[in-house]
Amino acid sequence: MARRQRQRLCPEITDPELRGFLDMVPSIRRFQHQVLEAQTIKGEQMLIALEGREVQVFLHRARSAGRPVVYELHGGGFVLGEARRDDAICSEICELADVNVIGVDYRLSPEFPFPAPLDDLCDLIRYFAQNGQQYGIDGNSVGLIGFSGGATLAAAAAIRSAAGEIPALKGVVLHYPYLDSVHMPSEKEHFDCDMDPAVMSAFTKLYSKEEERSIPLVSPVCASAEELNNFAPTMVIPAEKDALRKEGLLFADKLREAGAAVYCKVMPDVHHGYIEDAGNMEFFNTVTLEDTKKTLNPYFTAWAEAAVRLSAGFLDRRFRGEAEL
Repeated sequence: MARRQRQRLCPEITDPELRGFLDMVPSIRRFQHQVLEAQTIKGEQMLIALEGREVQVFLHRARSAGRPVVYELHGGGFVLGEARRDDAICSEICELADVNVIGVDYRLSPEFPFPAPLDDLCDLIRYFAQNGQQYGIDGNSVGLIGFSGGATLAAAAAIRSAAGEIPALKGVVLHYPYLDSVHMPSEKEHFDCDMDPAVMSAFTKLYSKEEERSIPLVSPVCASAEELNNFAPTMVIPAEKDALRKEGLLFADKLREAGAAVYCKVMPDVHHGYIEDAGNMEFFNTVTLEDTKKTLNPYFTAWAEAAVRLSAGFLDRRFRGEAEL
């Protein structure tokens, strides 16, 4: 009997430049999920009912009730990735800053392109602002930390917060953020990194339409000074060997010019994704090609630990109301 052919992901997408990559996505997702599902996690897995859907989250509880909450947004180009990969990072921030940390499994593209992942985050923030007490959370004292595409979502949510659409944010941390979808990856300056421009372009095209890419919620670097004026205090931490480094620096400059409080530090000699790689070395060693590993700074785990502690310290100071970034 012939083996049943798997249904193609989003068969309506016929662009030949995307189709080959898109046909590989289900297999990549399955493989990564199998690796992650076999791991022991500390976060409490739960489904939060939002309008018309449920969003999976992983809650790491602070040591005492009524503490603030930090939403953690994983990377993966809006197409790949799971919150459970960052379980150890969430756990460490929870311990260091004594805050609740919620890892968010936002919906992925191309099944759910912009603005679906951003809506998941913003609706979760509203949900816990209204219902946090039943979880022992102060849902109105909020911070965000995002990685790569997750940092895009964090920056976009901060723009919505500045406009009064969601509760005010105490602080935002953006690690190796993707902030400029207007200029395609082939136009960006590339460094000694492991990011494939073709894959980056595919992520971009699968997340947003061409006419959407100049919208600040898709490309935060396109935000006006007025839109950034009430932006929450922010830490921008680009990676030196990342093709996205310049847009992180540009966004930090735009925040300063708009009068927002911003701290920016380029982490030296590290690659895009180094924090999440270091936070889950079992996953990194399983899915990363050996040739790629040889190109990376062998001490990237130490820089990742420094970056996590820097992030936790920043958020802790913000929740304490300290003016110093």
